[in-house]
Amino acid sequence: MCVVGAGIAGLVLARKLAFAGIDVVVLEAGGHSIEDSGQALFAAAELKGQAHVGTTEGRFRVFGGTSLRWGGQVLSMAADGADDWPVAVEELRPFVAEAEGLLEVGRLPFEASGFFSAIGAPVPAMLGELRGVDARVSKWMAFPRRNLAPSLGKDLLERARVYLHAQVVELLLARDGARVEAVMVRTPAGTVVRFEASEVVLAAGTVETSRLLLASRSVAAEGIGNTHDQVGRNFHDHVTLPAATLTGAARARVVSELRPWVFFAGGMGDVRGGTLHSVKLEASRELRERQGLNPILAHLAIAEPEGSGIAVVREMLTSLQHGEFAKALTTHALKIPGATLDGARLILGAKLRGRRFISDGAVVKLQFNVAQDRPSRSRILLGDGVDAVGMPEVVLDWRVSEQELGTMRRYAALLKEQFEVMGLTGVEWAPGMLDDSQMAGLEDARHAMGGACMGTDPRTSVVDAELRVHGVGNLSIASAAVFPDGSAQLPTLTMMALALRLAGGLAGRLG
Repeated sequence: MCVVGAGIAGLVLARKLAFAGIDVVVLEAGGHSIEDSGQALFAAAELKGQAHVGTTEGRFRVFGGTSLRWGGQVLSMAADGADDWPVAVEELRPFVAEAEGLLEVGRLPFEASGFFSAIGAPVPAMLGELRGVDARVSKWMAFPRRNLAPSLGKDLLERARVYLHAQVVELLLARDGARVEAVMVRTPAGTVVRFEASEVVLAAGTVETSRLLLASRSVAAEGIGNTHDQVGRNFHDHVTLPAATLTGAARARVVSELRPWVFFAGGMGDVRGGTLHSVKLEASRELRERQGLNPILAHLAIAEPEGSGIAVVREMLTSLQHGEFAKALTTHALKIPGATLDGARLILGAKLRGRRFISDGAVVKLQFNVAQDRPSRSRILLGDGVDAVGMPEVVLDWRVSEQELGTMRRYAALLKEQFEVMGLTGVEWAPGMLDDSQMAGLEDARHAMGGACMGTDPRTSVVDAELRVHGVGNLSIASAAVFPDGSAQLPTLTMMALALRLAGGLAGRLG
């Protein structure tokens, strides 16, 4: 088995195969740490339409991939979130549970009713007062566990052959185009190395997946899997925006009832940190159908004052995830004594009350995430030039539609009306949320998906329900690139579940 990419999907898939006794080779373009030279390759991408910041700043060429920088938050797909997918939500449930175990986030339910029942607490009153809203609960990994390289990556390094700085430049098809004959790698010294395997899995990020398929043109002039011009199409993300700032009575009630919950699997003696749980306010299916909304959710974004003790504690914990703790100690040496008290409040609030501490000075915002249209009008293309490693440059044409903007405005109007009925004064809506003026702060959520979408019809998709590229017998894709749409989920957990499901199927084929 040859796995291209050692990000989150590549790690979980290759590790499961290696534990199953399969001979696994992993090819990772980066090294053990994030390097300026590798990140410069991402910064060279050409952006068209709306600037997609995740393309240039949200990708990381390193062993462990985005886990070195991500927020560690996961949310499964809702029961009605995959109506048009060739894989049912029910079929993914055991693999979602397996992924939760790997991430050590516990097994509390994602649905709010099940969550509060499981922790023996009443459902917050305001959740019962909101109409047209389904409350769900996401999970955040503790900072020390978010970087998967020292945990899942260590398991993989012990059981598989992992080649770093191995830039895949082409998937070479056999002459009949029915299988991948070899994976071609260029080393930093310029040497080209040929890898052959029974099965090949492309576990690169969303943008890189389309680029490799399109750039593999030695046999198929249009690229692999692109007979019907589908590779790179239907690229999508979540469009995100700080929709409102909560002050006064609104802030007080929301913080009191909805501030995040924290649970420690090992009890009071667990020093690894607990799993934080935060509420998401999703538009219900009935509301979406009645008002013509895309899937959308609202969640709390909490920003402690810059330079405050809590902010320093967070920066220190983040540096631990990044593997830069020693550097952070030097940078914040003078602030650490003052941060001790706030750090104690955070720990005591979490350990004794099971809730996150939020200071009086924290800014609390209501953040919107909206799924893009299906299919989207966005696309990944190849440019005319080549980058520093000889690969065609990427062009990312990202479009935000009026339907997506209108979804945010209509959802804001619904929440505004209900907040007023509930007496929640002090909600300051951002420009453009309640009228047709320009929206401030609109950007991508760095949840790049699509470009190699799954489906049953080769004319409108790139991979089938088993994630195998149509017409190529030994090539599969483990990436959010296969998502036909984003729904209102966070993509990582579903991506991991699909990768684990694929690993099980491949182990059966090879075993």
